[in-house]
Amino acid sequence: MTDRRSFLATACVAVGAAIPVADRASAEAAQGVGLPAGARVPKLEFVYECNATLSPAVAMGKTVEGQRRIIPITGGSVRGPKIRAELLSGGWDWNLSRNDGAGSVDAAYYMKTDDGILIRIVNRGVGGGAPRAAPAANGELFFMFTHPEFEAPVGKYDWLNRSMFVGTLGAHRDAHNAVLIRVFQVV
Repeated sequence: MTDRRSFLATACVAVGAAIPVADRASAEAAQGVGLPAGARVPKLEFVYECNATLSPAVAMGKTVEGQRRIIPITGGSVRGPKIRAELLSGGWDWNLSRNDGAGSVDAAYYMKTDDGILIRIVNRGVGGGAPRAAPAANGELFFMFTHPEFEAPVGKYDWLNRSMFVGTLGAHRDAHNAVLIRVFQVV
């Protein structure tokens, strides 16, 4: 009997001592303090803003994945600190309203820089299916984050081939058949 009482007394003291440690660990996790010292945290650097013009969507219909639309990309402008270009007509966005309520984009298109270089872009993204946020103070609508990838010839723009990028996809409130894409380099 003494051993059992001794064990229970020791266990209660141990559990009582562990509660503040568990609470502190929960508080640290809630504050995002779990990152090891010296861990590299990504930062974003603005690359460009693109106003892309579109033709009306062509409805493909209901598929096993959801409602598919094909949206022709007809042109647009690209403006950033290290790149200025025009989007070429002939690109497409294979847009999907998924069965789970999310939406996805899978777009492929080309831009021609102001110095005549062609660069291929494949831009994919998924939106969570939550209700759209209210327009920002400047009237912009936000749809989803994207992950653009580039294929540029060796030379002035080949830094695009060796970097990772994230983007935002949205539109101006009064835009008709146009989207606003902002691209950021992960540094």
